[in-house]
Amino acid sequence: MAPGLSKSDHRIAVRRGPRAVRTTRPVGVLMEAAGFVDVEVTDFTDDFLRVAKAWEREFAIHEQALRPILGDEWDERQTDRRGMIDAIDRGWLRRILVTAAAPAE
Repeated sequence: MAPGLSKSDHRIAVRRGPRAVRTTRPVGVLMEAAGFVDVEVTDFTDDFLRVAKAWEREFAIHEQALRPILGDEWDERQTDRRGMIDAIDRGWLRRILVTAAAPAE
């Protein structure tokens, strides 16, 4: 989730993103609160956006082959992808990699 969103934008981003984005607290803060140390957050949003657009495009190109297999789920997946792409383009969603270490005992 992008930091600093209004409550309205946050609600929209939650609907368009994965379940893990529901919190309003930064992931680094959550990791440190859980006792992890050396928390690093790397932003891969630009890379993920390219992948998400490719998924949407390739699913559309192969619709005739995929629709009989997926049925109505094809529409749901494409709608979800388009919503996620839109939320990323608007700066509401990010894709990050979080690494951390357990504290030495």
